[in-house]
Amino acid sequence: MNLERELKRFVRQIRPGLIGATSNPNANLNQLIEEVKTASSLRTELGAQLEEFLGSRDFVTALTETGLTFESGVFSEILKRLEYKLLPKPVQSADVLTFLTRIFDTQSDASWLERINRQRFGELLGLLLPDREKMIESLGPQIFLSLEVLSLRLAGLGYDPIVTNRLRMRRELQSSFMDVTRHVHGLLDGKGEAALPDIRESLNRCLAAVEWIHSRRSEDGVSLELTYKIMRIEEIVWRMDLVLKLTQAILVKWESEPALTLFFEIMMTEIRRFNLWQFLSDNVSMLAYQITEHTGKAGEHYITRSRREWVDLFISAAIGGIVVGVCAVLKFYISYLGLPIMPQALAYSLLYSAGFLFILYLGGTIATKQPAMTASTLAASMDAAATSEEAMENLAEIIVRTIRSQLVAVLGNYLLAAPTAAFVCLPFNLFHIPVMDHAKAWHTLEGFHALKSLSLWYGAIAGIGLFATGLLGGIADNWFVFNNVGERLKHAEALRRWVNPHNLGRVIKSIDNNLGFWVSNVSLGFWLGSMSAVGAMFGLPLDTRHISFSSGQFGVAMANLNFSVPSSIVIISVISIFCVGLVNLGVSFSLSLFVATRSRKIRFSQTPQLMSLLLKRLLTHPTDFFFPPRDAV
Repeated sequence: MNLERELKRFVRQIRPGLIGATSNPNANLNQLIEEVKTASSLRTELGAQLEEFLGSRDFVTALTETGLTFESGVFSEILKRLEYKLLPKPVQSADVLTFLTRIFDTQSDASWLERINRQRFGELLGLLLPDREKMIESLGPQIFLSLEVLSLRLAGLGYDPIVTNRLRMRRELQSSFMDVTRHVHGLLDGKGEAALPDIRESLNRCLAAVEWIHSRRSEDGVSLELTYKIMRIEEIVWRMDLVLKLTQAILVKWESEPALTLFFEIMMTEIRRFNLWQFLSDNVSMLAYQITEHTGKAGEHYITRSRREWVDLFISAAIGGIVVGVCAVLKFYISYLGLPIMPQALAYSLLYSAGFLFILYLGGTIATKQPAMTASTLAASMDAAATSEEAMENLAEIIVRTIRSQLVAVLGNYLLAAPTAAFVCLPFNLFHIPVMDHAKAWHTLEGFHALKSLSLWYGAIAGIGLFATGLLGGIADNWFVFNNVGERLKHAEALRRWVNPHNLGRVIKSIDNNLGFWVSNVSLGFWLGSMSAVGAMFGLPLDTRHISFSSGQFGVAMANLNFSVPSSIVIISVISIFCVGLVNLGVSFSLSLFVATRSRKIRFSQTPQLMSLLLKRLLTHPTDFFFPPRDAV
């Protein structure tokens, strides 16, 4: 009997949808179990071959490497996976995984393995595998070795300089990484099962160290490297816990569940190991986690809770609308300078950036910037939850608060930008130096039409910029904290030369408090000001439409047409500009929500649950989407 061929036959019988198999893998499994039960000679022969096979294979690699985060780097891993698309994986004759991947030889096996009844699958393995004592005798030493290897790797991660620096205030937590190795060696040196509680306690303290680092991310900052190290620590602790349960089953009382859990985790990971799309998807999660760890100081400012905060945000947005109205007029005058395309784009960008910074200085707000700044707040609402259901409820509440905050900010900008721009134009018209002629004014109004122009597409491009520049602000805040820039600036000779020593601390604090805002506003100014030039250079339909500036341009056009515009055109323009604002909001908020949920690995299958909570809130308390409840705090 050929062991590999026989096991492949078993897998084909279980695999759904093939000849002789139903679409239900559990039904197929039940049928196979009954067949094996009646074939005693088959069981005897297979048991003998499996006993010989298990005694000659290496299990250490499977237990200590498979399913744990890569170490070779993202790009080298991508190239490796592309290589294995063309050439088979190198054959390691002694490695048990090489044999198992020939048995489970299609990537679709992972999907039905996730759905299989593990208890019944364990019954099948129990019928085929040799006597448990013989298995423990051959596999026990490899399991103990795997535990030692994992403990050494965990100790290395715990004493990595970047982790050591973050645990400088909690050295007792850092020592737990070495305690794990010490207690594992005690287990191997003859202490036996008495060492298991000590190992588990040390592992729990390692997780406590990770939680401490997480809790300090706003004070100490984060980096992709640190996030990677923490993920590695958590994965190794989880794997050691599984191996410990298997060890306890060997030393104390045998239970098949730990072995089955390890088998399924390792097998499904190995099947998907060279799946390029899965790898990219997992690393998007890791990158998203890194982004939302940047707790920029802006997110909470843009989500109102009480009615007082709601009114304050409207006033703040009104200030922003007034400044934008003035900037809209100045932009048209820049266009009359006849500058080449790139200098003109630079001038627009500098105007936008200066306007945004002036709004910041006045305490104003630009509508639609808020969603891009709230990714960390959304993530924090899920981190604070004890269960998946609670995470969804927290997320729904944050979304409701964000929606009403965005709407009031949009109204503040929208209602003030147009009249301000029109008012600024009146003196110019009085002295017969209009901002634009009638032809350009009509062309401007036509450009707002949501159905006859690309204004909504341009609004989406602006939304992407709002999202991206919001993240840049958070990253800048994190860079300042993570690299201890404030403390280093105190000793910077250039800054000390220009700033009075008595004011040095205040200047550094101001930089710390505002760096993210400065970076976000300046980068948004360049995005909005240069996108049209980029589109013209490459012959692509690239431009931006922002509700605030569109409202200001509408005011300019109306003033220069002496407000003699058919009401139908006015209504279409007003509705179209508002739709542009909705696109700005929708795109930037959707991207922020995607980053937050992707970082916490919330699956799309949970979207109906989230939508159900939002719909229920809309039906029972519709005004919450527009005004804070009276009892909101």
